[in-house]
Amino acid sequence: MFLSNIQHVYAYWGMSVLFLSFGTASSHQLRKDLTSHPNWKLLDRGDDCGHNVADRIIGGDEATLGQYPWIARLGYTYELDESNSVDTYECGGTIINSLYILTAAHCSPDIVMLQLAEVRLGEHNVTSDPDCVDGVCAPPVQDIVVDEYLCHEDYDTKSYQNDICLLRLANPIQFNNYVTPICLPAYDTFLKASFDSSTMEVAGWGVTDIVTGKASTILLTLRVPIKTQFLCELAYSGRSEIINKQMCAGGVIGKDSCSGDSGGPLMAPFALNAPPRYFVVGIVSFGPRQCANTNTPGVYTKVSEYMAWILDNIRE
Repeated sequence: MFLSNIQHVYAYWGMSVLFLSFGTASSHQLRKDLTSHPNWKLLDRGDDCGHNVADRIIGGDEATLGQYPWIARLGYTYELDESNSVDTYECGGTIINSLYILTAAHCSPDIVMLQLAEVRLGEHNVTSDPDCVDGVCAPPVQDIVVDEYLCHEDYDTKSYQNDICLLRLANPIQFNNYVTPICLPAYDTFLKASFDSSTMEVAGWGVTDIVTGKASTILLTLRVPIKTQFLCELAYSGRSEIINKQMCAGGVIGKDSCSGDSGGPLMAPFALNAPPRYFVVGIVSFGPRQCANTNTPGVYTKVSEYMAWILDNIRE
């Protein structure tokens, strides 16, 4: 189950679509252990996920308006003193339904030591609202208060294992063409497939210059190569234990996800019994200190391994 399991098609809608070739195209089945879960109805949107209007990042290109409508920015409040505070956006996340954002546990208030105030949805250019490109304008951004957060009970701050967290919003998201949920890897295929040597995408407003620490004002996107589990473990040998619930991508000098992209999605469009839709495959977790300055890949939390945990921890 290696390269032969994945076929790349680059001409479909201008996307690099991954076709997982286990059996016939109609053989991809939703995992029964998930569909029988009482909370499955909260995530089951059929084919109505992972679509865009066009059907942490160094060396990335600007995303088009509405290219990743499931991307969320996590807004924190830093208290300067009793009467003054500063708002800052430090992490990313992914919309999975109208009330929940998927992100990394290391982005939780307990870890960053900041108050997690809100999530911002529908953002593209942080200096303008609404965002307009060539006369086409997206609706104004949605800022929604975070009601509560729940991170994995076995999250390890040293190894970053189980680096996954759910944010529950105080009010439902108002979906539109520029704010929609991504698809979750609930198909059994995602547990069987090896994505070795395939290419996936990351996006965010993270640091674009490691010297100055300057962050991008426009959403950036970058294609990153998936590394084998062997190479992933080898890259971090002696530094951190990599388990099968983690995966590696990147390792190209000058191109990586950095800082403000933490908690954001590693994603790709897949054709599974339907036209291509974007699925979240990983969550940006950690990487080398000299981001994009070495050939060490970044590490991501493998979402398919946590689908049952997600279902156990969401509610209406």
